[in-house]
Amino acid sequence: MADSKLWLQHLASSLRVSRQVAYLYHLEDDRYEFIGDVMGVLGLPEESFPKNKDDFKNMVSAEDLVARQLSIAEALSKVTEKEKTFTLRYKLSRADGTLVPVIETGIARHEAESKKTTIQSLMALDVETIQQQKRLNRKMEFRNTASSAFSGSEGRRSLLDELEKTVSEGKEKAGFLILVGLDRMSLVNEIYGSNFADDLIHLVEKMLKVLVSDKAEMFHVSGDVFGLLFKDRNPGEMHDIAHEILEVFYNHSLEIQERAIHQVVSIGGIRLPQKEISGSSLLSRAELALNDAKNKGRGCFIEYSERLGEEINNFRDVLTIGDTFLRGFKDGRVKMAFQGIVNSRTNNISFHECLIRLIDENGEVHSAGQFIEAIEKMGLTRLVDNFATREAVRELKDFPTISLSVNVSNHTFTDPDWLKVLTMELRDHPDVASRLIVEITESVVMSDVNQTMRVIRAVQDLGCKIALDDFGAGQTAFTQLKDLSLDIVKIDKSFVREMEKEENKLFIRTLHSLASAMDLETVGEGAETLAEADLLAKDGIDHIQGFVYGLPSMDRPWILPYVPIDLTDVTKQ
Repeated sequence: MADSKLWLQHLASSLRVSRQVAYLYHLEDDRYEFIGDVMGVLGLPEESFPKNKDDFKNMVSAEDLVARQLSIAEALSKVTEKEKTFTLRYKLSRADGTLVPVIETGIARHEAESKKTTIQSLMALDVETIQQQKRLNRKMEFRNTASSAFSGSEGRRSLLDELEKTVSEGKEKAGFLILVGLDRMSLVNEIYGSNFADDLIHLVEKMLKVLVSDKAEMFHVSGDVFGLLFKDRNPGEMHDIAHEILEVFYNHSLEIQERAIHQVVSIGGIRLPQKEISGSSLLSRAELALNDAKNKGRGCFIEYSERLGEEINNFRDVLTIGDTFLRGFKDGRVKMAFQGIVNSRTNNISFHECLIRLIDENGEVHSAGQFIEAIEKMGLTRLVDNFATREAVRELKDFPTISLSVNVSNHTFTDPDWLKVLTMELRDHPDVASRLIVEITESVVMSDVNQTMRVIRAVQDLGCKIALDDFGAGQTAFTQLKDLSLDIVKIDKSFVREMEKEENKLFIRTLHSLASAMDLETVGEGAETLAEADLLAKDGIDHIQGFVYGLPSMDRPWILPYVPIDLTDVTKQ
């Protein structure tokens, strides 16, 4: 007993020295035990370590919480068969609000005799990620260490005060506001250093003062943005003045620290006054116009218009839909639906396609078409794709007689992290890999053909098949099919829906001939009637997908016996 206590003390000291912390979690009791450098890793005194699951969840950053819970749940689901190891990277939110990246390596165990399940885990600070962040911060140092005179915060407040006065004075006071933004300042800072960047900002300020003279009030809005407020001026002059400034910077080099540099600027502007809007809204709209100028190639002038206002409303809708999806994801209301793909010769199910569904707070089910565009615009496709991939692999492991296909976006397919996760999941399960089909779109191929081909080979080496989705809707040529070494080609539903057109019939027959020569399987998508399904089968298409064989269902159709459809009997009826 004394030796055990001594070893425990030795372990605790070793963990503190190495800045690591270990925990033992008792699943049935919902109880944590921690030992080691609790303060260094978790930012808590030892007596305040998390006592239960809810305590620990409150420490994990919101953006990483769902992924960690899914990984832990997956590990626990396998412990009745054997021990399950896992490695996680995520951020912890300390008591003072700072986020720190950590690496957690653990093992889930189940003891048959005691019927107790535990997680034994070791946590350490992710030093590599911390160092990367420090290097990034140093690169952007000039933005964070600029003097208070040039930080822009005071100038922004002064500009807002003036705009509020302009709004309160009413319609009789006309004028305009333009924002001048220095382009690619982060690159200037990276190449020449923060001192050079600061000197450049000083010189640009002097030049703008000379250019506008007493025509406008000038404000340093932020590090690389200046505001020029023209009061009691004809708004029609805004275009000419903006282009005069652009021309000066375009045609003249700036002498800084014995270097000559051409500094291009972008300009956004708005007419004053605007109906029933605040000074802060005026500035926000001018900033929107400036961003639009930068997005359109820089070195140009964009005036705020109702079109940009519509873009604001559209983006607001995107944020609302994206936020609704994220809440559903965190609450476990994002589910998988499955649609059968039928063999055209046997009428038996060949495989099922996995489709994302969102169940809202009222229990209504929403298909991906209602939220996928917002997900893409918010950059959440990797989250969705990783979820779908994990769910498909889990389902294949649990049901060894089924085959599934899962859609992967172009951003995810060429993401090394996604391939790493897929490899870890499948490298020891060739029987599972052989039943997984990864569907990619033509946009994946067109973005980087060589990289796409490398990833395709890597996925096929695991034992998976690759399907090209929506073929014919994009720019992929027939000749590229062979180079890509695909396994399956899915014909876009637009050709199936309008098969009465001779050119669509020819496309389908040509594709079938080429596919047969290249040992490719074909799938006709979007078949809604028995007539369409029958035509696809007669043209030699191997598999058929569409509402004619049933709608996607969140129920696992393989749990219930599938009754093949006899097309002959149905047609006779």
